[in-house]
Amino acid sequence: MGIRMLRRAAGRLILVGGAFLSLPAQSDLYATPSLAVAEIYDDNLFFSSSAPQEDRILRLSPAIDAGYRSAPMTVHGRYTFDAERYARHPELDDNQVREHTALDFRYEATRLLTLSADASYLKTQTPGELTPETGLEFGRARAERFFFSPSLVYQFDRLTAGTTTYRFTRDKLAGGIGSDTHIAMFDLDRRITSRDTASFGYRFEQFRFDAGDTVTAHVLLVGGTREFTPRTAATVLAGPRFSDGSTDPEVSASLFHKLDQGVLGLAYTRSETTVIGRTGTATTETLGATLAYSLGSSIEIRAAPSFLSSTLGGLQANVFIMNLEVGYRIARTLTLIGSYEFSSQHGSLTAPGGGEFTRNVVLLGLVIAAPRRTDPDPESRPRVLTPSTLGGEPPPTRTRLKLEEER
Repeated sequence: MGIRMLRRAAGRLILVGGAFLSLPAQSDLYATPSLAVAEIYDDNLFFSSSAPQEDRILRLSPAIDAGYRSAPMTVHGRYTFDAERYARHPELDDNQVREHTALDFRYEATRLLTLSADASYLKTQTPGELTPETGLEFGRARAERFFFSPSLVYQFDRLTAGTTTYRFTRDKLAGGIGSDTHIAMFDLDRRITSRDTASFGYRFEQFRFDAGDTVTAHVLLVGGTREFTPRTAATVLAGPRFSDGSTDPEVSASLFHKLDQGVLGLAYTRSETTVIGRTGTATTETLGATLAYSLGSSIEIRAAPSFLSSTLGGLQANVFIMNLEVGYRIARTLTLIGSYEFSSQHGSLTAPGGGEFTRNVVLLGLVIAAPRRTDPDPESRPRVLTPSTLGGEPPPTRTRLKLEEER
């Protein structure tokens, strides 16, 4: 009941932002509506290895972004839902096959102290969307996730910053086992040279399952960031994970390079996470790359291949995903979007020998969206949207160290 009440309250608060549309341009309040219409082809609608079924889907996705922005404080909210109609499977028609509410808050209390909080609620009929760390699909069923994360960043001096973060996640799957995840994180960043930053971190994690089981872990991380050039940087964090009597490695590594017209990234992670509907934690390994490139001011392309491996209770599943996207800004408020995703899953975390299938999904659509008032220089550079950026860029999970010369 608590999650349902929070969802309704957040949704209503964001929708109230529609009243701000009539405010003058210089106001700190803003509200930006948008509408996406897409035609989708899916050649394996039910993620089947023996009898795949294809379908064409018409998706309508209205959304509204609203918030308040001032020098010390920023509040941003977003509400959107997907209505879908199926050509061959009308029993799947739903006016709210997917619903997403998000609220972000940031407040610079002093020159040295920053407070922030993120909250979101997601309801979907495809539970795989709630487990991006594994890439696994779990058929079609009602699934929900509530997420809340406050954090505090304190700048001890011009070279040292500390971050304290708490994360709570509640997952629920119809016919499955729900889970609560509690994570407390303490991080310290210290600039040691003009190009090097040392990082130290500790995480306390507790996973509680409705079946009564609890898994507790302590994670120590040591590493840092090396800026090879103004355009290229690498970050590595690694250390032991102590979980209920066992010790395993925890690793996070990334390489980032800024191109003249885009960005290129490579990342590897090894960690543990919950699997929606299951008891216990899964060990996950992910290797992925991302390329975002702009062709002029009106076209953006994105490519994101990734390989994901997960193990849980003696079961193993491997997933390969290739995602290609393009956005073409036809007019200031009109964007043509398209995407192609290929996925191949071998193995399952629910039953031995199951879960082997491939899937191809093609999307083509139009987005009507006014430029956001929070965009840099919105008068001269409207956004070029792609399917993955319709909801805006996700908030950073960790505030980067601020140097005195950057203030």
